[in-house]
Amino acid sequence: MDIPVNLVLGVLAILYALYSYYRLKTAPEDIEKLQTLTERNGEKMARSIYLVGHTILPIVAGLLLLNAHFRV
Repeated sequence: MDIPVNLVLGVLAILYALYSYYRLKTAPEDIEKLQTLTERNGEKMARSIYLVGHTILPIVAGLLLLNAHFRV
C-alpha cells in the first residue's frame, strides 16, 4: 500500500495552521516565539509576523500539497 505523502503532509500542515491560530487567539502569552517577536518588533507587528508564518503559509502550503495529490 502506497502512502500518499502529499495528502498526509497537506492535512498535517493545515492542522498545524489551525492549531497555531487557535493558540494565538486563546493563549498568546504562552507562545515563546510570539513573546520574542513582541520584544523585538512590538505587539502588532509580532502578531502579524506570527500569523503569516505560522497560519497563512502552512494553510497555503497544505492546500498546494492537497492540490498536487488530487490533480494526479
